Amino acid sequence: MGPKKSDKKATKGVDGEVQGEDPALFLQNYQRFSRLIGISANPKVVAQLQSDENQPLAQIVVDDEHGPLGPGGTRALMTAIMGTGQDMRGGPYRLIKSLRLWRAHCGDEGARSIAEVLRLGGAEVKLEYVELFDDNIGPTGATALGQSLSIGCNKSLLSLKLDYNPSLGSEGTAALCRGLRTNSSLKQLHLPYCDLGSDAGAPLGEMLSYTKLQLAVLNLQGNRLEAEGTKALSPGLARNRSLVYLSLADNGIGSGDADVDALEDFRDAMMSCSTLTHVDLLYNRIGERGARVMLPALEQNRIKHFLVDATLPTPLFEALHRRDSGGGGKKGKKGGKGKKKK
Repeated sequence: MGPKKSDKKATKGVDGEVQGEDPALFLQNYQRFSRLIGISANPKVVAQLQSDENQPLAQIVVDDEHGPLGPGGTRALMTAIMGTGQDMRGGPYRLIKSLRLWRAHCGDEGARSIAEVLRLGGAEVKLEYVELFDDNIGPTGATALGQSLSIGCNKSLLSLKLDYNPSLGSEGTAALCRGLRTNSSLKQLHLPYCDLGSDAGAPLGEMLSYTKLQLAVLNLQGNRLEAEGTKALSPGLARNRSLVYLSLADNGIGSGDADVDALEDFRDAMMSCSTLTHVDLLYNRIGERGARVMLPALEQNRIKHFLVDATLPTPLFEALHRRDSGGGGKKGKKGGKGKKKK
């Protein structure tokens, strides 16, 4: 991957380039397609492709420093990665592993172009990490991403982060899960602050129940699963045999009868999921009844990291709250410090 002689050819940008490894050709393709669709090349993308410091270039990072990339800019970037557009040279850029777009406003159309790279790139473009923060991605974009990650399609992507896309919602989550419920390669899925409602629980649970799922991290912080969604997610969690970390922090789980009932199901699911060691329930006011319901799950001593809201009575907080310090997760005396932070 990227021997030194390849870098020298990349700086020349002339005949004899290494197919799929020349950032100079990648840049030419990107600028060509940008002109073709009538937009300006993003200065941050250009700077990364011209820099000698980060060669061979394996990661593209774009934010809103020079204005949003937008759907068209995202399309131009993805088309250049594929290298198969009009008058393009060099073929797919094989060295790219990571794509990070922050507030780039790529929208659903941009997400669809990213999905095309995931679906069609195959063995040549092996994206492992995709991070699309605050990018206005909704159900249409989520559908495309889900389809690109379904069985028989992409096998390279390990982490998908869609934080702060409130337009995703429950509908978008269900669409994404329809693809992911047959995926056997993704390791991390992050959906914090995406406006997931209680009706997102069932499709998430269905995804978790897939027997070949390899997902180890599921981050759902800052949504509104509440009691109904938590209850609907639990049967899938109980059948899961891959998840290590689950965050339901700040999901509106309370202390009412429905909440306690949902927490009973969630506790049983935690105890059935033999791989689960890290659970985050911070900023959920589960109250004394909810806390007592959860106690049996902690008695297994398998859960190394269990975070609960610091508003609980001190004895219950200290019995439940534990942070994994790397040496086995003590519930001990750090609890008091946690309560002071709250």
